[in-house]
Amino acid sequence: MIFDEYLPLIVFDDQCYLCGQFIKIVNFFARDKITIIGHYSDFGIKIRNEILDESALEMFWFIDEKRASGGREALFPLIKSIFSKKKK
Repeated sequence: MIFDEYLPLIVFDDQCYLCGQFIKIVNFFARDKITIIGHYSDFGIKIRNEILDESALEMFWFIDEKRASGGREALFPLIKSIFSKKKK
């Protein structure tokens, strides 16, 4: 996959205030272990076109080596990634 060097990554709604606040909290705890990309950035659009689809705009997505998880389903892999010892 083209995005292997950026994994794990989060794709979130960068035009939503609450989503932005959520990402600030995630970024604080992740401490550069996770790449954060906005849905509407150039890279986010590229990811949406190649991995996700148009319905992806309804939630945040956590993408790792194994799968792409969205919304509530993405919370457990996200927390697991935050507390892992592995650095990017």
